[in-house]
Amino acid sequence: MLHEHANDASTCTCLTTNTMEHTLHITEMQRADIDRACALQPADRWLRGRMYWHLITPYALLVQAELNGAYVGHGCATVFHDSGSVNEVHVQPLRDAATIGSALLKDVLARMEAEGATRQLTLAAPRDQPLFASFGFVPEGDVFEYGYGKFLQATRDEVVNLEPEHILGVLHLDRQATGEDREQLIREHLYLGSVYQEGSCIRGISLPLLGHGLIVADSPEVGLELQRWLFPIQPVVHMPECQFAGPAHLVKQGYSADYPCMRMVRGPRPAYRPTMIFAYP
Repeated sequence: MLHEHANDASTCTCLTTNTMEHTLHITEMQRADIDRACALQPADRWLRGRMYWHLITPYALLVQAELNGAYVGHGCATVFHDSGSVNEVHVQPLRDAATIGSALLKDVLARMEAEGATRQLTLAAPRDQPLFASFGFVPEGDVFEYGYGKFLQATRDEVVNLEPEHILGVLHLDRQATGEDREQLIREHLYLGSVYQEGSCIRGISLPLLGHGLIVADSPEVGLELQRWLFPIQPVVHMPECQFAGPAHLVKQGYSADYPCMRMVRGPRPAYRPTMIFAYP
């Protein structure tokens, strides 16, 4: 049984199980809270970095769930104008995990909407898809992971280091592929980036430090060449299911495919063009 009370900074939920009542608080996570969260998840060696990034990034949010004062989970997201991404909803393995997960996601979505994000997206693992579906998220295609094959050496002179004069072209291609204005996120991850340039035209971009790497290209020829520049930095690449040219090439090179997640959307669907995406971060 649930009873909720909320204010601007936190949500309080009373969980009643049998004859016992427990108090679930969802609040913004502080720097001092990160140590205890990481101590409970020692196998996730990247958790601390992800939490710190969401904590200090102006367009990101990070919340935690406490049950009777003890950390039991967290959620994080990013917001870009009218669109946003739910990046993580994690709950410790408890009897009330499903209820806690629902309360966390509800809180994260409310905070995103308060920031203006009328559309929310996520990449949901199979175990999390029912939770997101219960909040109105609908599937928009699977995203597969390819890794640990034998990549071909990059050969094209058209691939050059990303310079300030390329930024407008980079932002334009990202908007074409995703249907979102993610300028803040893109500008923050330009380091070590590359572009495929023909004359004055930017035909493809690679941002290897954005998640597992972002590659957007206007053709398979350009996208596959940029993948060859990505693999020395990233051992795996994620691609949408309807991106046919990239997976076919990777399987031929001995890469194995795994099914990590499904792209899901809540609210108005963006003008998403997955055939332009050769690496999904």
